[in-house]
Amino acid sequence: MNFIDERVLNYSIEHSTSPSSDCETLAEHTRQTQPLHRMLCGPLESSLLGFLIKSINAKNVLEIGTFTGYSALAMAEFLPEDGRITTIDKNKKVTSQAKEFWGKSHHGSKITSLNGDGKEVVADLTENYDLIFIDADKASYLDYFKMGLNLLSDKGIIVIDNVLWSGQVIDGFIDGDLDKSTQYIVELNEYVKSREDIFKTFLPIRDGIYLIKKL
Repeated sequence: MNFIDERVLNYSIEHSTSPSSDCETLAEHTRQTQPLHRMLCGPLESSLLGFLIKSINAKNVLEIGTFTGYSALAMAEFLPEDGRITTIDKNKKVTSQAKEFWGKSHHGSKITSLNGDGKEVVADLTENYDLIFIDADKASYLDYFKMGLNLLSDKGIIVIDNVLWSGQVIDGFIDGDLDKSTQYIVELNEYVKSREDIFKTFLPIRDGIYLIKKL
């Protein structure tokens, strides 16, 4: 759900540094072949991720939730030549399509794809990451956040997508009971809000983005 006028969004994109045409080709393929193409993070959110990467000189990125590989490729483009991104997803079929597009970009060599249950894969990781992007199954959002904090470098930032969930996380925004996904996101949002040992900023960009770093 868009919370701002489409013209404002397009103006913002036009005046921001965006991913390359390789990413747009991947995005167009996703729109044509994937029923859930709205899950793409898009150029404005990718620009924000790139800004964060450049701001903290991130070199090691973890992404939980690959989908068709747009955000992974976008972040790889913004990383330095010696930068690396590890991206995790359980859908091998969609990941194989992502790899085809990564292979057409010289930035694709920066990307390592891991397939499997997100929590199981993350539990086996031992590196520290400068940026962790969480955009996966909502039932595990809180677990991913807690696990991510333990893997975060001293300068690191956690970015969590879809935290507005089309506004449904807001009391009274919809009639009736909240669905499970909304409940999971509300649980995450309230937990992050309650933590006084972290710095957090909640941005109403696209479907809501939470920025978090340790104090």
